[in-house]
Amino acid sequence: MILEYFNSVEKNALDFANRQNSDQLGKKIGINGRDDFNNYSNLNIVIFSISDYRPDQSMQKTFNADKDFRRKLYSLYIGNWNNEIFDLGNLVNGNKLSDTNYALERIIESFINNQIFVITIGGSQSLTYNLYSSIKSFLTSVNLVTVDNKLDFTKNNNVEDSYLSKIILDDDNKLNQFSNIGFQKHLTSTKETELVSKMKFESLSLGKVKANVDEAEPILRDSNLTSFDIRSVKSGDINNAHQYPNGFTTYEFCSLSRFSGSGSKSKVVSFFENWDFSIMNSMLAEAVWYVIDGFNSRFEENPEANNDNFVYYHIEVDSYKFKFYKSLITGRWWVEFINDELISVEKDIISCTANDYYKCKNSIISERILTRLKNKIT
Repeated sequence: MILEYFNSVEKNALDFANRQNSDQLGKKIGINGRDDFNNYSNLNIVIFSISDYRPDQSMQKTFNADKDFRRKLYSLYIGNWNNEIFDLGNLVNGNKLSDTNYALERIIESFINNQIFVITIGGSQSLTYNLYSSIKSFLTSVNLVTVDNKLDFTKNNNVEDSYLSKIILDDDNKLNQFSNIGFQKHLTSTKETELVSKMKFESLSLGKVKANVDEAEPILRDSNLTSFDIRSVKSGDINNAHQYPNGFTTYEFCSLSRFSGSGSKSKVVSFFENWDFSIMNSMLAEAVWYVIDGFNSRFEENPEANNDNFVYYHIEVDSYKFKFYKSLITGRWWVEFINDELISVEKDIISCTANDYYKCKNSIISERILTRLKNKIT
């Protein structure tokens, strides 16, 4: 049974939850240790914490989510939500790291199989590999997004130790698209940026996202797995908790969190590399809130439906033909490549922004479209 993998929420955190008002999360969600988990067929979202940092010994971290994080989360007021949420508590660390990895993979597989959305908090970002391994059991291809100040193709100058390299070199590789949001050029080696270009992966530097955070929405709209690194937030916004002075504001971090929850393809959203630090826990609690809020706002749209909910724009740039779709309901955009002589017959519609459309209208193919176009040219 799933609960065998978890320690229930500690009594002090349960007591705090019970003291909350009826419209605060502490009273509105199910909690392991207080509420029954016999049948989770009606659940929409599960949340649990991870405290295993053994994959990364570069900094000693401890994270007891019951000590502070859950108090911050339980005290938040619910939105206009209609979802059943359960806090599973704390994932038990295995005797060996491989035991933790195995447990995490089985847990994620179980919830995906039951179409339950998963939010995790804590642990080493290297566990992204295990999350990916679980998701690929259910999908023919996986879109992975990292929100990180580094590209993470190397670890301690060793490519083989990097979780991203393990994913790329996986014998049963089902990685369709990897995207990074927020990498900082001065923290990224030339080899890594060259690899991104060679593999035709997508990346948005910190500067591009800060110029317009909405540019990240199409990437997160298509994500199956989103892996957040807490070090992507600038240190000044979280009381100098780490050594990186540049990064996202807490507002931008929460905006990205909401995007990650609102994408209908998303299965798992994880927040990694945090530790027991009050302001950090406050921000993570709010980020989790915004993931849930994004999940509640999910709206299924199919640009191929050819109905009155979309308007269409045909544009040709340098002999490349594009068909843009704009939703009249959500205002979201998609683009289709229709150059059959150069591009595979298989229809490929990708998420994009209004800015991508306006650039094409002015005879400029945006970097987002150009990257995907390179993947299609035969």
